[in-house]
Amino acid sequence: MQKLNYWYLVAAMLCLFMMGMQIFVGSPQLNAPIQQSSLPPGIRAVAEVAWHSVTTAYGLMVAALIYLFIQPNNVALAKYIVAQLVALSALFLIYSVTRFGNVTSLYLWPLFLVIAATVGMGVRSARSYNQP
Repeated sequence: MQKLNYWYLVAAMLCLFMMGMQIFVGSPQLNAPIQQSSLPPGIRAVAEVAWHSVTTAYGLMVAALIYLFIQPNNVALAKYIVAQLVALSALFLIYSVTRFGNVTSLYLWPLFLVIAATVGMGVRSARSYNQP
């Protein structure tokens, strides 16, 4: 029987938390004002698609990490998730610094790195299962 990898389960729960924050905190504070603004409909539509794309990405990461929890040997999938989280972290950090001159305005970037590190620990743990 395959050994369960709890690092991936922890990462899935953290992604689920991020998804919940996106839906229940971010939507009213960020997406709703954009949708209620006088911006042209095309811009509002693109903003909404982008907003829901991020929510969808979190959901797909949750599903993939639950899969990895049960079947932890798909290193390529885990590395893809790490790459996606590092890219999100970099985007938040770069825009925080370039738009606001600090690292705290768009403050979610360290959490993306924590989740990426947790997935990395899952990869490391899965590799140790396969060692003779």
